[in-house]
Amino acid sequence: MNNLKSYFLILSLITLTNCSNEENESDDITNNAYGIITLSGEETSEIGTSLKVGKIYIEDPQTESFNSVSLLHKDVKIENDELKPIDPKNSFGIYLVSNKTTASKAISMAIVVNGKRYELGCYSPNNDETIVDCGDNLAINTDKKRVTFNNTTVVNIKSGKILTMDGIITWK
Repeated sequence: MNNLKSYFLILSLITLTNCSNEENESDDITNNAYGIITLSGEETSEIGTSLKVGKIYIEDPQTESFNSVSLLHKDVKIENDELKPIDPKNSFGIYLVSNKTTASKAISMAIVVNGKRYELGCYSPNNDETIVDCGDNLAINTDKKRVTFNNTTVVNIKSGKILTMDGIITWK
């Protein structure tokens, strides 16, 4: 489990610190992301019941078999290869990866509420009991500019508690 925690921590750090090769906000980031992710589970009293996505970063290069996107809070700027939340005590970043050839998917995410950081993740298909399966209904489609969470599950890598995500994120 420690190796898996390290893996998700690294992905979270990538999500929260390395989204651009530009000096200023990247052209690959769009402020035209729309949608709310509804959250349910044991930790919603601490994390909240929704995440409003305001920006999306499309990873390059996208290929026929590989998609990756980062969903970000609306108040996150990217400067000098680092995510800079306007309010670093309340923000989030969600990194999603999908391999169309193998049908594998992964989520690595960090939510910061009142300065407390929650790191969560999932991997599908999953035969490992140390991390949860994302579920069958997570869809990442950069061609259609749409991410769908439908009963998608992630686990808090510290507490082991499950969070369920539902919602559709679109962008222009």
